[in-house]
Amino acid sequence: MLSIYLNSENSKNYILEQKIQQKKPKEIIKIFDLKNNENKFNEWEPKFYTVDINSINKLNYVTDYTKGEINIDKKIGNTKQTKNDCWLLSGINALVNTTKGQEYIKKAIRHNNNKDTVIYFKGTNTSITIPRIALNAAKQSNEYVKGDDDMLAIELATEFYKKKLITGKEALKNKNPNIINGKHTSGNLNNPIAGGFPSDILFLITGKKSTTYFNKNNNDLNYLKNLINKSRKNPDKYTIICNFKEKRNGLYIHHAYALKKVDDNFATLINPHNTAIEENIPINDFYENINSLTLLEL
Repeated sequence: MLSIYLNSENSKNYILEQKIQQKKPKEIIKIFDLKNNENKFNEWEPKFYTVDINSINKLNYVTDYTKGEINIDKKIGNTKQTKNDCWLLSGINALVNTTKGQEYIKKAIRHNNNKDTVIYFKGTNTSITIPRIALNAAKQSNEYVKGDDDMLAIELATEFYKKKLITGKEALKNKNPNIINGKHTSGNLNNPIAGGFPSDILFLITGKKSTTYFNKNNNDLNYLKNLINKSRKNPDKYTIICNFKEKRNGLYIHHAYALKKVDDNFATLINPHNTAIEENIPINDFYENINSLTLLEL
């Protein structure tokens, strides 16, 4: 699910800016240019939370959550999406696609004595401790991402963190809340991670601010092509997440994909529904159908 782009004040500003700057075809209109005012975000007070087992969806109180195999190796393996959090999973999958991104993930996952797993969000200087019993409960509930336990830990930590943001009074006052401002995007107390920005999870893990571009006309498309060609020349420097306008080539709309690679013939996508299967889209169809692109320079 990627239902957040067209429901924000930033989107309205984007449309207005686009009308004003139509006479300058060489300029690309950016949305969520999160590199602006960077000094504003440089200092965050450290925050510490511990996931409460009672926050886990669909607990089975007959099950012994003290037992069960958990494998935290600070790497992301194959996963299958369960919740409406493609923005989160695709952001992590995009990071996995680069060596630098893998290093950020490794630093974000801190395992303590095989008992607790700590996820550190560099972007907001926040540490989320997940007791083994809570991680086991989430895994056995079948309500969370399936497959790799490191991804499960990140998903669980993000869910708990967003719940804390949603319950904060300041979040209710913010017309366009997002994690980068220490607020929340989409979601609700029952399902905090149902909807969000890929830029949110990228910022939480890396502390770096990405930019989302929309494909509205030929000038925008040409600029997106230039960005992607730039990433082809230095693939380890960029992470890219995209979504699409139409249900074509088996693609979904309102759904985020990590862009693994592009060559002269195909764009290779990672669908969070099942990351073990790569989806190769003919390059012309890819460019014709792309709706938006979120790019992070590492």
